[in-house]
This record gives sequence, C-alpha cells and structure tokens, in this order.
Amino acid sequence: MIPTSLFGIDTEACNEFFKLLPELLIVSEIEDPEYESMLYDTLELEGFEQIKKINKYIGFDEQKWDDEINQEIISTLEITKYPDVSMVENLLTLENVDCVLISNWLHFLKNIHPIYDKEACLALEMMGLNVPFNPNDLTCYSKYVSVIEGLKLYAPAGALPEYALPRQRLLQLGLSMWFNQPRE
Repeated sequence: MIPTSLFGIDTEACNEFFKLLPELLIVSEIEDPEYESMLYDTLELEGFEQIKKINKYIGFDEQKWDDEINQEIISTLEITKYPDVSMVENLLTLENVDCVLISNWLHFLKNIHPIYDKEACLALEMMGLNVPFNPNDLTCYSKYVSVIEGLKLYAPAGALPEYALPRQRLLQLGLSMWFNQPRE
C-alpha cells in the first residue's frame, strides 16, 4: 500500500527508481569515510560544539551568535521529533539559516532526518510529486521529509541495501543520482 505522502506518485517511475537504487548507491557518495566519521563524531561532542563541527564540515561560515541563541538552536533541535520538523520554524528567523542548514544539523545530530537536497526534490518531481526545493520555506522541507519517509516505507524488500548509513541518506543520495541519470 502506498503511504498518503506519496499520493499522486508515478508508480512506474518510482518502481524504476527502486530497481536502480542499489546500483545508483554504488556510484554515489555512499563510501565517504569523512561523512561516516561525522555521523559519529558529532555524537561525542556536547552542546553547540556539535553544531560548530557540522558547520565546519558543510562549509557554513561561523556566525557570531551569543550563548542564548546557541542554546535556543540546540534546544530546538533536541526537541524536534522525526518526521515532524515544525519545531524548527523559529530558527529560520536567524540570519543565514535556511532549511538546508537546519536539515544538516538535524541529520548529523539525530542520524535520521534527510538532508534537504535540490536534486532529490527534482527527482521526486520526475515521479509526479510536488516537492519544491525552497530553502527558506519550512513547508517545502516538511513535505520533503514526509515524502522521503513515505518512500522508505514503500520501498520493496531489498531495494534499500544494508549500509551503516541512515536509510533517509540512502534515499536522498539515490534520488540525486537518479535525477542525474541520462534519459532517452
């Protein structure tokens, strides 16, 4: 049964994606020791030090936020429960913070949220789903999270190979690679 978040999906395109997913992952960034290290390194740090490490890894210029803002960021991210991302809306009011940055923070802090990715959104649109990439719109990011979760639930047995990475990451990488595949 198709999850409601996938209502309107082109099932043929989706099935093609799942059929190709294991091969797509082999040629993707799946074997990235630096990424895998980040998944675990951030868990060993405390408080805002985790955010600083993530920011450095993704190339986000360090902001001069005071301790109160730093604590608000950490507290907000800690209380955000997958797949609901509505709690992070207040973080979008901070200068230079968008849903891509927030998705990276959540991904590395919790190892479950998918990273918001333009190519993955375009792949979802190729499947007939309206999942626009708008880094400043929490509704778009929320829909992206919901659709990725729906794909995870809909995936046929064996479509998501066993890796030491979150399944949401596998789907995000696979969608990006699928979007970039040559088409006839």
